[in-house]
Amino acid sequence: MLSQSKQAPKLTLGNVVEWSNSKSVLPASMLCKSVNGLNNDSRNTSCGEVFVALTTEKDDGHRYAADAIKRGASAAIVSVKKTDMFTDSEKKRLIAVNDPLKALQQIASCYRKTFDIPFIGITGSSGKTTSRSFISHVLKHKLTVGETSGNLNNHIGVPLSILKFKGNENVGVLEMGANHAHEIHLLSTIVKPTIGIITNIGYAHIGYFGSLSNIARAKLEIADGMNDKSGFILLNGDDPLLVKNARGMDKKIIFFGFSSRCRIRAVKEKLISGNSMGFEVDGMQYRLEMPGRHFIYCALAAICLGEYFGIERSLIAGALSSIRPASMRGTIEKKAGATFIVDCYNANPSSMKTAIRLLCDVAGKKKPVAIVGDMLELGKFSKRLHKALGRQLAAAGVRDILAVGEFASSVAEGAIESGMKAKNVRTAKNSDEAAISAKDMVNPGDIALLKGSRGVHLETVFEKF
Repeated sequence: MLSQSKQAPKLTLGNVVEWSNSKSVLPASMLCKSVNGLNNDSRNTSCGEVFVALTTEKDDGHRYAADAIKRGASAAIVSVKKTDMFTDSEKKRLIAVNDPLKALQQIASCYRKTFDIPFIGITGSSGKTTSRSFISHVLKHKLTVGETSGNLNNHIGVPLSILKFKGNENVGVLEMGANHAHEIHLLSTIVKPTIGIITNIGYAHIGYFGSLSNIARAKLEIADGMNDKSGFILLNGDDPLLVKNARGMDKKIIFFGFSSRCRIRAVKEKLISGNSMGFEVDGMQYRLEMPGRHFIYCALAAICLGEYFGIERSLIAGALSSIRPASMRGTIEKKAGATFIVDCYNANPSSMKTAIRLLCDVAGKKKPVAIVGDMLELGKFSKRLHKALGRQLAAAGVRDILAVGEFASSVAEGAIESGMKAKNVRTAKNSDEAAISAKDMVNPGDIALLKGSRGVHLETVFEKF
């Protein structure tokens, strides 16, 4: 339960210098100056921020540090090895460290410790952003919420998000994403979540992890930074890997989902209309103005946390019913006489399965069509999983398939092997080519799914109808 917390102290340049163990020549008069956060993009650095010069495989942030200062940055965190590239006047605004990335993470970790409030950490193969937005939306009915900025959920984004907090928050809600082992461990030790949430275990990024078991172990690292005995971990109780691994955890576990083991359990799920879902939890009716069981899972996590923080169930229900899907994340749109489920933000085998189920629910007795793009970052599993996608689409009874991208032929192969006629299965190299083929395939009155990884840009197909 939430306790009244004191306001955290304002972040200052002095804090940044101290916590980064830096070699700085900033004048003493500047050290008490408030900092409005840290930023690694000089193009949108604003007055009062500190620029962090990060080096990646593609670029070197040190090239933009001087520009960030000109745009109003109070100072720039740079590597001690690269201070010679700056003028004498620019050097007066530098905070020189051994490793700017580690300094960013250390500053965020120290700043987090100044907050005497609960932090909620969210990870999982899919549904992190939607769960975070649902939870934040519900909690804002009673609390001041600090949360992930945009989609900044990795080893860079999580620290940046924490450093955007103003100090007046009652609760923090942060996503934690990863595509390699031990990344969630790092983020958890920075965030120190009071409550951890794992949405599911799926094939997203399996090309990097190697197996579903490795993915599960990586997501369970969210518990590594939890040291508040009053906290708990909220797990999808319908996910067999999470249920299996929960047995060995020394934290309090609460399951959510549809199965009987779930303490937060949805029943009486129904599609109210093309755009709405209804369900019940402990006799309370809830409604979401967006179709799809995957949204109900996100709502269940929000219901649990809303009740935990003392928000009335009627307010929780009202908050959830007022949420609308974000662009390209499952919106239902009508265009050229057809109905489109536009879900082009990302895709993996688990979310594809959910999208196919939604397509069939919305279509009812109609034969739907599916325009599917590559599921990226599946590594050596790519061909097999795309072939399986083709089989799933055929089994779902879709009328036509248009597969787009490098693995389109694998989708087509799976569909045809499962009994679909070759004339009803098309392929396209890219979204521009797909847009031409889709116009010939989708007719007025059709129900069509548009689902693929972000890099395939299937929204182009919808835009050109």
